[in-house]
Amino acid sequence: MSNTKSSSPVLVLGKRKMQAKPKILIHEHLDCSPEPVRMLTRWDEIGFEKAKIAFPADVVTPWQEAKEAAGWDRRRLRTLAAARYQKFIASYAQASLANYVQAIVDHVLPLMQTQDDLLAITRDRIDTAVKDGIIGMELRFAPQLHTMGGLSLDEVMEPVIEGIATSPFPVKLIVCALRHEDRDMAFRLADLSLRYRRHVGVFDLAADEELNPGVLPWWIDAAEYVREKSRGRIDLTIHLTETRKPTATDIKLIAAHKIRRIGHGIKGDWGQYLEVCPTSNEVTGQVASYQEHPINRFLKEGKLVTVNTDGTLFTEVQLSDEYRKLQRAFGWGDREFLEVNLNAVAASSFSRAVKAQLRRKLREGYRG
Repeated sequence: MSNTKSSSPVLVLGKRKMQAKPKILIHEHLDCSPEPVRMLTRWDEIGFEKAKIAFPADVVTPWQEAKEAAGWDRRRLRTLAAARYQKFIASYAQASLANYVQAIVDHVLPLMQTQDDLLAITRDRIDTAVKDGIIGMELRFAPQLHTMGGLSLDEVMEPVIEGIATSPFPVKLIVCALRHEDRDMAFRLADLSLRYRRHVGVFDLAADEELNPGVLPWWIDAAEYVREKSRGRIDLTIHLTETRKPTATDIKLIAAHKIRRIGHGIKGDWGQYLEVCPTSNEVTGQVASYQEHPINRFLKEGKLVTVNTDGTLFTEVQLSDEYRKLQRAFGWGDREFLEVNLNAVAASSFSRAVKAQLRRKLREGYRG
């Protein structure tokens, strides 16, 4: 089946009109989505010279000049510096998967080690989502990565939960165990998820699939534990087949443990809900080009596709930008966007009542 758009002209909605469309986002990492202005503000306080990946002068200079300016000049210089910074760090991250991880470690995580920073970055993400037309979101992160400054796992959870508390739309958190970790950490995160089960909707396994491939048994043990202890209120997802095809063992384990969701999932033949992140897959080299991404074929084949950003800092896209790219590449319109959003609602960890409300809003937003 063809994976290319039709030859007929495609009407691509303008950015504002696409932002106005209601959207559900179920795969985005908080530590891949801080706002560039927020990051520059903190790096200025920490000292730009302390960053392991050196800042270019054309970022630092306008930012520092902005401190001496006023009014429109100050806003212009800050905006210029932020745009250049995002382009710089995204270009660095997109060079390879190793660079992608290194950019998180060296440029993002140092800014997410205090409760104030975690609260501010979470609130920023909610504010941006509101402007982008998000009406329901699951926001994932690995709390253990934010304990390097001395915070406990609970002290990490508190500001993130406070940050989503004032959201005008429903938000659930996803807690991520990481492939390079171990059973002990997975169970600590499982217990953490249970303590905050009112806010945590899903338990995940993330990180480098090349170094630690497949469905890892120690994660399965922790995942079953958290699902059993939460009486099914905490669901499961797993980053899988983003970079490599599944083994027969992977397929059996996913089926045996009734895992309904696959993070990315682009290199497997899954019947589960797929948390697809097209631009992320392109910039990390998992597909040769956006036009060659399998998402359009998946949707035509009836797979349970959802559309997500993965992280806005390195992909340089909000969800409305992703939708516009799908229009350009494959001619998607309201019918396709309604379908993937309804899939996202069905896959999500929201309550039945919330899901019903979201479905109504989506059907109203995609009538045309």
